[in-house]
Amino acid sequence: MIYTIEKHSPQIYTNGAYLRPLKMVDDNNKEFWIWYVEKFEGADSFYAGEVYNPASVASSLDDLLYDTTAN
Repeated sequence: MIYTIEKHSPQIYTNGAYLRPLKMVDDNNKEFWIWYVEKFEGADSFYAGEVYNPASVASSLDDLLYDTTAN
């Protein structure tokens, strides 16, 4: 499968992240829209009450979940 993501406007900012709209198509060819995080900025991210700063982009789920806090 080949996936293409087209950047749509607007880009909005929420605490620590920039968001963009993303069009999705389900198995029934029904379109719907979600917000996705385009990039993180500034403040730390948290998981289970601890500082946890994941990678922004990765080629696998394991790499995406890699905690970059110590780096």
